[in-house]
Amino acid sequence: MEADKLIQAFIEVVRNQDYVFSPEAIATIPGLRETIAEFETQPAKELAEAIRNWYINHEDVRDAVLIEEREIDKVSKTKPEAQENTQENRYRVLQDELQKLEAKKTATPQPNQP
Repeated sequence: MEADKLIQAFIEVVRNQDYVFSPEAIATIPGLRETIAEFETQPAKELAEAIRNWYINHEDVRDAVLIEEREIDKVSKTKPEAQENTQENRYRVLQDELQKLEAKKTATPQPNQP
């Protein structure tokens, strides 16, 4: 499993499959974001390993990432330089997407007003 594909797959799951994140997984996102920040200057394989270590405890997320990764393998990239998952910005994109997911899942529902 390539590190870049795992990172890209994880970003896609965070972005498009928020339903696989249990309340327990959401509760651990702040710790994951801190870990990701520590790996910002590290090689992609280090970040991928940190993601793996996090999702091993969250089976639904893990399964979704593995399925997404297989889909990435099926789709050929026509212009890799145009991909959002470039090394320069993948950390920022991942942090932003995790922050959006956390905010969405932890927002308290507004009561219906008469």
